Amino acid sequence: MSLQTPRILPSHLHAFHSSSTSGPRSTHTVRILGTVTALRGDTATITCGNHGDVTLILKPDSHLQMGKLVEIVGKVADLEGGGVGIRVLGTMDWGNPADCDYKIYEQVVNATHRLKPIFYDE
Repeated sequence: MSLQTPRILPSHLHAFHSSSTSGPRSTHTVRILGTVTALRGDTATITCGNHGDVTLILKPDSHLQMGKLVEIVGKVADLEGGGVGIRVLGTMDWGNPADCDYKIYEQVVNATHRLKPIFYDE
């Protein structure tokens, strides 16, 4: 079986946290799309359309740029000071957010969560 990385929105973070009791998971690795709105040392913040912000815990070789649309692959993790965020495993620069219709991403996420057996192993 290959590594599955469900696409999520910020509201899904808790469902993919290691403490989640929503069923057995072999991995808590996810994908999320957002615009880089803050860079602070070893953390960053992405804004995910109208769905809110997600704090990222960066790797030393993470190369994010302010204002860029990025896809993040990572693990849902606890943040220092409380809350949950994503520990970055990898990133992909999608360029200018104005060139992307975030509503399409939202529709893909919603479809994959409604029809899980089609997209992911149980």
